[in-house]
Amino acid sequence: MRRISTYLVIAAVPLTVFCAALYFLSAEPDDSQTPEVAASHASSIKPTPTLDLPGLKETDAGFDFDDEMKSKLQAIGDAYEAQASFPALSQPISPDELEGKYRGNTPVASDLPADLTDPNSPSISILTDHFRYYPGDRLAANAAISGLFPEESSAVTAQLLRGDEEVAQASVTSSQDQPHSYYLDFSALQFDDVSWKEELTVQATFSFRGEQYLRSATVEYVSTIGSVDGVAQSRVQADYLQIPVHVSTEKPGRHRLQANLYDASTGEPLVHLNAEDNVDSTGSLVLKAHIGALKASGSEGPYTLGDLVFTRMPTSPEYITEYGRVNQERYQVGGHSFDDYLDKPYVNQKATRIARELRRIGS
Repeated sequence: MRRISTYLVIAAVPLTVFCAALYFLSAEPDDSQTPEVAASHASSIKPTPTLDLPGLKETDAGFDFDDEMKSKLQAIGDAYEAQASFPALSQPISPDELEGKYRGNTPVASDLPADLTDPNSPSISILTDHFRYYPGDRLAANAAISGLFPEESSAVTAQLLRGDEEVAQASVTSSQDQPHSYYLDFSALQFDDVSWKEELTVQATFSFRGEQYLRSATVEYVSTIGSVDGVAQSRVQADYLQIPVHVSTEKPGRHRLQANLYDASTGEPLVHLNAEDNVDSTGSLVLKAHIGALKASGSEGPYTLGDLVFTRMPTSPEYITEYGRVNQERYQVGGHSFDDYLDKPYVNQKATRIARELRRIGS
């Protein structure tokens, strides 16, 4: 969907301008004026400006998209066609899409020169193991310096800040394999006065070559309204692999579960799954992997289920997304032979129509 969104943004402005241009160019002259009135105003009439609109070209028949815009429209059509082959609840994952698109709790490293005025100075970075933490989680991070010789000396200290208040000091361990790399370990997080979520700051002080440098990373601490409690045995139902996931919640309502299916032997990401349903207090949300998506991955299993994100959908009166904790990072999921499934291709009729129309416009 990222590719589709990018192409739509690229195409939106030229398409809008194109419609406006057609309206402007198709406007009929005002024939209601007498010749005398028309002549009296002739000197004040300005020449029609030449339209220079991105993505458009002028032809003998009027205006048309240029070759570059047609190519973009064809590419959007191709993306829609690919999307139409799989249901939204079961999307194949390519390895390069995993981090930025399909992992909902991924931190971002801050890796910058120590001296921001000197891009050639040693680089320092801090990366937490997650972005979002739940009550009782241990927060860990890696702090590293690159650009120093192995024999040079360095040190790191770190603290956890809640606003301006220091709430924890990290236990720091040097890496045995990587010079100037440090593991930061904080105690379990427990803030009972957070009603929804709050930002915390991991602040590290890097010391080397007689200087000290600060770097920080922001994480979220969220109170929880429920939990993922376990995964039941998978089963084949027609053209889907169904994976029931046991959940519980303190706030009945509509909940969503997102997860990634991996090959258990290779660790390769295969399919992104999501399910949404009402949950009273306890129940199951059933993730469904379509046979088409599984075949595209080439794996019959066994699988592991990871990167789970359990949320309660926004509702009145707060309209906020509330989170449930996940009690394991990975769950084992049994596989089945492709021969056990109903091999029925999935077709998204709406996306297919859009793809066909975009290709027609771009032809």
